[in-house]
Amino acid sequence: MNNIGGAARTADSLISSQVKAGYKVSTVVLTYLDLSWTVDFKAGEEVIIMKVSGSKFNIGGPIHQILIAKQLSQVITNQKPDLIICHTAFVTKLYYLSKLFIGSISIPYISYIHSDYISESMAKVKADSIKAVIHNLSISIDSWINLTAIKQASGLAFVCKTLSERFLHLGLNHPRIAICYNPVIADQNNPSLNSTAKSWLSNSQLITFVSAARFHYPKDHKTLLQAFAKASETYSNIRLILLGDGDLETDIQALANSLNLRDIVLFAGSVPNPRAYFSLSRAVILASTFEGFGMVIVEAVASGVTFIASDCPVGPREISEVLKCGTLVPPSDVNALAAAIIEHVKTPPEKIDRSEQIERLFSESSCAENLELLIQQIIC
Repeated sequence: MNNIGGAARTADSLISSQVKAGYKVSTVVLTYLDLSWTVDFKAGEEVIIMKVSGSKFNIGGPIHQILIAKQLSQVITNQKPDLIICHTAFVTKLYYLSKLFIGSISIPYISYIHSDYISESMAKVKADSIKAVIHNLSISIDSWINLTAIKQASGLAFVCKTLSERFLHLGLNHPRIAICYNPVIADQNNPSLNSTAKSWLSNSQLITFVSAARFHYPKDHKTLLQAFAKASETYSNIRLILLGDGDLETDIQALANSLNLRDIVLFAGSVPNPRAYFSLSRAVILASTFEGFGMVIVEAVASGVTFIASDCPVGPREISEVLKCGTLVPPSDVNALAAAIIEHVKTPPEKIDRSEQIERLFSESSCAENLELLIQQIIC
């Protein structure tokens, strides 16, 4: 597994459940972060940390990835597991490459797909130029390796049904597939709110929305800010709290300033428990152009509030349908998102109670049980 997005948190939950079920589990973590972050990572009887170079969104180029795969092959050869679960398509690719080295051993593996990397790959395609042609060829080769690695897996786990169907359209008709919705994990952290956020959320004269998303291009903060600026022309008492961090944070702050949103949009940083903010907001907004699932809007509903989300290829529509709530708008549509925000301001606050559906579909036990069924198909 690697430490990108919510995959690590979900994996940690699943591994804890597997240990309780009697499995002996070793966890291999690929991290670009300072090793101090791993002190809270407790899943598995043994945790093996592989420090790699890179950033949150780019762990090295092809040569570096091959070197990581070689190191991974040595770890696996030493561990000799009965089954490997590769969290994310990227880790699946690394394991597939690791099997090519002399002396490595071949182990049945499950590819656990957490993200819509199909849309992500398409988004990385550049316009025509010699440099772009080389770049696009590299993406095509990488995508082919990814799909080959996934197709050869002993089983596939997807975080939602829509994501599995998206892969089926590519001809990935695998006999062993499990749908494992990411679990809503209770967070024991109850930190004090940002002082400005607290004043907004407690002010009955203000209507405050929250968005929790890393500052990365698929999250489309540009459309969100432009829509919010447009909505504020109609209602000056609306506020927006942005939770998260990321490579584009400085650019998004500059955009907020250029749109004269300095006094009504708050950059509150990354917080350990966003649900403390969600529960006091009018609604949670997710403006992504693509998602692996969009767990943040499930957490919003678990907090008792509704959501506004872009109807991107994977995630929000499925969540809206199974939980029977939420407002969907076309991706990257400033006018539609602004209209949705205005509609929420015009109507009374909507408190959501979907506790039964959350427990049935998004509990840690439900996710673990679905994965367990897939594991038993492979090892029995």
